[in-house]
Amino acid sequence: MRTNTTPTRKQAPVINFACPSNQSGLTALIARLSAAVAEVEKWAPVEDRLSLEFSKTADKPKVKGGVTKAQQLISDGEPVLDLPATDWFFHTRDAIEEGRAKALAEAAAEDRAAIEQRYVALLADWDAQEAAYNSKKPRGLAHAKRMVSKAHRAWSAAEAAIVDYEPQTLAEAHELLAYAGLDGKRVFFTPGETDLKTIMRNAAAAIALHGLN
Repeated sequence: MRTNTTPTRKQAPVINFACPSNQSGLTALIARLSAAVAEVEKWAPVEDRLSLEFSKTADKPKVKGGVTKAQQLISDGEPVLDLPATDWFFHTRDAIEEGRAKALAEAAAEDRAAIEQRYVALLADWDAQEAAYNSKKPRGLAHAKRMVSKAHRAWSAAEAAIVDYEPQTLAEAHELLAYAGLDGKRVFFTPGETDLKTIMRNAAAAIALHGLN
């Protein structure tokens, strides 16, 4: 079960992919899951290809934060190792903001204006680099990302709905148990232990209601 995006149990699932009009109940939910998987398989390779192209043509933003001090490493019986001064960088905007907050908290009152001015300049540098970086994104990458995300949400919603589904007939109880027990490389419904117990309880209730006379 893809728990990272699975909606809260009993929440009405939002599924964005059409289901054939002649299907209903569990069969419809399974069809919706299959449709969502198909959308992921359609758009994920597009996103991967465009992302790879982007990574080869654009450097991610990084803002120089300062220079480390030159150092010497001394070990018994070993030659002295000189470590030269090197530049260090911020690799996210949040890291710059965190650096500013820390520097201001540790600074004397008379130094805070200069620190603030320095970090304003660093943030402006970051924003300029980020704008240039985003301008190089391949056409269609943002759309592909949205479609993959949408498909994954639909996939998770369909999985959650199948787990919570209460069979209305013996045939549906059989269908639910058989589907939950599928195995193989092309199986995309993989409930966890808790989900399997929910499925078994729901199937057992249907069997008790419709099959034990």
